[in-house]
Formats: sequence, structure tokens, C-alpha cells
Amino acid sequence: MRMIDRYYLDVATYRSPVPSVLARVRMYVIRMMRIWRNRSAVNRLHELDDHMLLDVGLRREDVRSALASSYYWADPDIHLTMAARERARRHLRSGRPD
Repeated sequence: MRMIDRYYLDVATYRSPVPSVLARVRMYVIRMMRIWRNRSAVNRLHELDDHMLLDVGLRREDVRSALASSYYWADPDIHLTMAARERARRHLRSGRPD
């Protein structure tokens, strides 16, 4: 048996261990802290004026809808990223400012 065959055989039989309860709780706490930090960053976006938001690719309505679109522990960062990308895509297709 060649070395490459042994490697693929070892990879095929390897099972990833199931995370323990403590590891799952730790991952959940880290996720909640990340969401809380992102939500507070989105709240700080309200302090920017409209020109600064447009530099980032957002509008004030995007920030409001990201905070109001879901329950408190949902991550609004995903909503803002999608809104900015869609606005950039429309701008590049049409060639006119949004």
C-alpha cells in the first residue's frame, strides 16, 4: 500500500468528535457576544450623517430596517452587508448614483 492510499484510508475512517456540552455552551456564548457587539456597532451607525453612510454603501433606511427586521439576538450585520452589495451591484449595472 502506498503512502497516499494510507492517507485517504485514514481520512475516510476518521470521525470528528461530537462537541461536549461545555463546548457547545462556550460556542453559544461566543456567538451571542459577537451578535451583541455587531448590534451595538450598527446602533452607532445612526450617529453618522447621510454622506458618511453613502461612503460605506448604506442609507439610513438600511440601518433602521436591519435593526427592526428581526428579533433582538439576530445579527443585523448580514442584512447591512446584503443591502450594501445590492446597492453597489445596481450602481455598477446602471452607471448612475443611487
